[in-house]
Amino acid sequence: MSPTEGSATKEMSLLTLNERDTTKRTTRPRKRDIGRVRVMGYNIDLPQDDVESALRNHFSSCGKITDVCVIVLDDNMLDSFGFIYFLGGQGTVDRAMQLSGTDVGGWNVTVKPYPFLEDADWDPVAIVQGYDTCLGKTDIKRMLFDHFSSCGQIKDIMFQRSSIGVASVYLYGEGAEDKVLDLDGSYMGGCKILVKLIPSSGIYTVHPRSRHLGWPR
Repeated sequence: MSPTEGSATKEMSLLTLNERDTTKRTTRPRKRDIGRVRVMGYNIDLPQDDVESALRNHFSSCGKITDVCVIVLDDNMLDSFGFIYFLGGQGTVDRAMQLSGTDVGGWNVTVKPYPFLEDADWDPVAIVQGYDTCLGKTDIKRMLFDHFSSCGQIKDIMFQRSSIGVASVYLYGEGAEDKVLDLDGSYMGGCKILVKLIPSSGIYTVHPRSRHLGWPR
């Protein structure tokens, strides 16, 4: 196989991988896609399943629900409030707020917004492939630093142990996730790079479960 054919094959492989990863990314919710609220008003002596089922039915008109969570405490009593997660962002929260004070089968529900922290999606990791691996690590790091500096503060750049051809760029900054994705398919040092996003760990669509009061409120 000639060098030209090898280069074309490599680029085709990366593009195929890129298409597959893009599909995964578009189905992974981001902070702006998720709405969540805190709900109160139910009898804490009720069975957990009954309360969660009633809440899911009552708020189903607000948007697609990804989780309804009412935590059971150590004494087997329900916590005094639960959480509902929606796909649809702020619009779902607004609709849920309109149901505050309404009857849910014998008890009135109170609804309050439960937003993520402002900087919850500020620290993604960019996994990068496709750059010129003939360069030394120092030069590659310098190119990565320059290329991704527009995404936010670069905290670290690391290579996978098994290959210099895969680098992880650790970032911090407002809008960093969107800016990282904008660089997928861009050219760095004459090479078209593949960028895969590992979203911030603080964004989720299912509430953490615990039987004690250790979770932040």
